[in-house]
Parts: sequence; structure tokens; C-alpha cells
Amino acid sequence: MNTRGLKGVKKGFLSIVISLFFLALEGLLLLPLCGEENPFAGIKKFYSGIHSLSAKFQQRILIASLKKERESAGNFLYKRGRGFLWEYDVPKGRFFLYDGQYIWQGDGERPYVQKERIDREKTGGTFFDLVYDISRIDDMFNLTERAKEKDLEVFTLTPKKDSMIRSTRIWVDGQHMVKKIEIREVTGNINIMTFSSVKVNQPVDEGRLVYKPNRDIEIIEKRGD
Repeated sequence: MNTRGLKGVKKGFLSIVISLFFLALEGLLLLPLCGEENPFAGIKKFYSGIHSLSAKFQQRILIASLKKERESAGNFLYKRGRGFLWEYDVPKGRFFLYDGQYIWQGDGERPYVQKERIDREKTGGTFFDLVYDISRIDDMFNLTERAKEKDLEVFTLTPKKDSMIRSTRIWVDGQHMVKKIEIREVTGNINIMTFSSVKVNQPVDEGRLVYKPNRDIEIIEKRGD
């Protein structure tokens, strides 16, 4: 083999070695990402272990079309296998009660309550069913950003399916408890919920999770389409 041919073989061999090296390096760089722990693992584990939860909440809704802001506050109550209750005190008394079958919606200023079967396809990802949605968070959302804000971890999420939600952010403390939720809708509305005085797996009054009919209050049943 002449000198020119030998140099060509060496050059070709060197190119193969370099290519294999970078392929191996790429594999090593990708390996930690493929084996990375689910970023929601701690949150899902914590909320999957919740049997009861009570908390105070504050809600701030920015209504894009009206360019107005509304604030409200109240108490949230949850019991696994029974249901949940959003009970508003400010600015006026109203409630959303889920008893395991129906959503009951009432307003102290109206002589009726609305009764409707829950549709998880519509409510999923809105955090209306707070504990249920958080425990299934990676089924409904993709993680687009993860950051720190003081002592809280902030997750920015986008829904996996088409919905009225454009994006969501959740603030999580060191115990994997969600302290704040921000939901941005495609309409431009922004719904912000903050939670305090949270009590987990403490005794709760299950009677509050059952709607008690009142002869003076009419029940209007809403039927799905």
C-alpha cells in the first residue's frame, strides 16, 4: 500500500473513532435526563396520602373582558371517598359542594340551589377537585419550567389536552404542599388561589359534605348535554 493510501486509511479510521466517541458522549449526557426522577413524584406521593384536608383560601380573579378584579375568601374541606366543599365567606356566602355524585351550588341570596353531576372531563385540570387533580398532575399537564421563588418551588405547566386553560403555575413548599395556584385561561382571565392554615389528615365534620335540603330552598337539577 502506498503512502497516500495509508494516510487515507488512517484518516478514515480516525473519523470513525471520533464519531464513536461523540456518540458515546451523547449517550452519557442523555442518560441522566432519561433516568431523571419524575419532578412531580414528591407532590403526587404527598397528595396520594391525603385522606382529609382543610384550609383557608383567598381567591383573586382578573376578568380580562371587564378589566376588573374580584377578590373572595373562604374555607376548603376535603374527605377522601366523601367529597369536598368550597365555602365562601367573602364577599358573600356561597358554596360548591361535591358529595361523591353531584355538585351542589348555592348562594345565600337566592331561593334555590343547583344540582349537577360532575364531569371530570370538564373540571379536570381546573383544580376544582383540588386533591384529586394535584395527585394526577402529570396525567393532565406537561412541565415547561421549574424555578425557585424564595423558599417555594414554582412549576409552570401547560395542559396535555385542549382546554380553556392556557397555562398554570403552582407554588410548592418543602413538604410538597401546594400553597398557591395561578390559572391563565385562553380568554385572558387569571384565577389565583392561595392557601393557609392547612390541616392534613385531621378529623373533619363529614356532615358538612352532605347537602341537607331545606323546604324553603328549591332544588334545580342541571342535566348534561
